[in-house]
Amino acid sequence: MDLFEDPDSLEQAPTPPPSPRRRRRRHSHGIAPEFWDTLSVFLLIGTLLTLVLVFIIFQNPQTPINPYPPATPVSVLVIPTRTPTPTETVSLPHTWTPTPSLTPSTTLTPLPPTASATPPPTQTGTPQPPTATVPASLYKYQPRGEPNYLSGTVIHPDEGCKIWVAGQAFDMKASPVIGITVQMGGELNGKNIYLLSLTGTALQYGPGGYEFVLSETAANSKGSVWVQLLDQELKPLSARVFIDTFDSCDKNLILVNFKQVK
Repeated sequence: MDLFEDPDSLEQAPTPPPSPRRRRRRHSHGIAPEFWDTLSVFLLIGTLLTLVLVFIIFQNPQTPINPYPPATPVSVLVIPTRTPTPTETVSLPHTWTPTPSLTPSTTLTPLPPTASATPPPTQTGTPQPPTATVPASLYKYQPRGEPNYLSGTVIHPDEGCKIWVAGQAFDMKASPVIGITVQMGGELNGKNIYLLSLTGTALQYGPGGYEFVLSETAANSKGSVWVQLLDQELKPLSARVFIDTFDSCDKNLILVNFKQVK
């Protein structure tokens, strides 16, 4: 600068131009950093909600918010048990093979004669249990009183004037006994009788009841038919109880009960 220049000219020297305004820094592709901050907040919130939903579904898979709920389990079928009553079907012993209430057939052979029965037929018979000549004290069961004679209409009001023989078996505590074989034999109206039944199969007489249809029509006889208890091997448990029959519809139901004595 010249030393002789005007001092006023120095004060009026032009001021330097202002620096250009700094532009705001942007990320790539022109996206502002606030966007990424907001996106991070939403991502965090979404993560927390996901964890909460997973926890809820884990605790209760059947919740409505579960998009894949497990299949509904099949309920367990519970069959109610019943206490046996006198009206229920009686279970027979596992070793029992004869059919209850066996009716006579052409293959059955007649029974051997007894002390009070009519003369035996000429056919050869199969061995039968001992007759009443054996002392009654040797048997496990004895008759419970004398046979009772009733009208068949008491049990069978609409079945005509047949002859029924029925009853029960009781143990030493006077409780009904189920599953004992009952045999009926002898002769009536010139026909040989051979019938089998089981106690507990005729519940109309009680839990230990049995029943035979001796004849389709009432008829008179004097000690020609009998009833006896047998074990599972068809060995006698009681002596033969001989009974009379009558040609009357007032005495066509004969009750013969047994009781255990030892």
